[in-house]
Amino acid sequence: MNLAIEHLTKKYGNNHAIEDFSCGFSNGVYGILGANGSGKTTLMRMLATVTTPTSGTIHVNGKNIVDLGDDYRDMIGYLPQHIGLYKNFTAEKFLHYIAALKGLNKKAATLKIEELLELVNLKQVRKKKVGTFSGGMKQRIGIAQALLNDPKILIVDEPTAGLDPKERIRFRNLLSSISGERIVLLSTHIVSDIEFIAKEVLILKNGRLLHKRNPQELLDEIAEKVWVVKAAESEIPRYQELFKVGNIVRSDGGVELRIISDDRPSPAATVTNPNLEDLYLYFFEEDFDAAAVKV
Repeated sequence: MNLAIEHLTKKYGNNHAIEDFSCGFSNGVYGILGANGSGKTTLMRMLATVTTPTSGTIHVNGKNIVDLGDDYRDMIGYLPQHIGLYKNFTAEKFLHYIAALKGLNKKAATLKIEELLELVNLKQVRKKKVGTFSGGMKQRIGIAQALLNDPKILIVDEPTAGLDPKERIRFRNLLSSISGERIVLLSTHIVSDIEFIAKEVLILKNGRLLHKRNPQELLDEIAEKVWVVKAAESEIPRYQELFKVGNIVRSDGGVELRIISDDRPSPAATVTNPNLEDLYLYFFEEDFDAAAVKV
């Protein structure tokens, strides 16, 4: 399976939500990393045919998705950022309803639903109303509905926003486990969602694609730009004013700052190995929220 995006652009008035976006995908998990407002959701909606591009094309195995029409929609599964659930439906009834909308016959739907409830670990609550589910359970029923048609391309938009760490780990492991024979596109602003499962990470900022590389290659981009500095409490404001400060760790021995900088921030600073959280801060300083990007 090959998905190719060529010069994709989406404008709202004079503003570009996505601008001249081009890249290709094959089977595996791809993390689309960007701050809120970077254009991730617009990109995902165009891939899911919910939104029409202003210009540019999307091809699957060399064929334009506009020409493929319903054949393309049969290939994709889509979990939007905010999925609409019928709160009074049980998990089982909801999946049967979505299966009918997707054109699955009753026998095939019953077998697939049984398989998916097992996969997303909701078999024991199949008769419970989805309105009673936790946030993580709702996301799991969301991924189940996206997989009903056994899609070759799975499009997942900000799936772990609002989930606790345990549910985030469970969800990303689920995505990893189903990615072998399909393309999984996962948009997020939470670094830990993609740190261990993405074969490549796309950095999206202000609607433009800055980088598309495997995680290690991206980390190599900021090698020797991440520093550890021991400082007095009174020095913290100065460092925060002059540099990108990620972590501040206090102990009996004083304060240790993790700083992202092209230049050594102080004579005593020592270089340390970068991680994807450092990478996020490097590209999205103005949108950085340490609490949002930690596990």
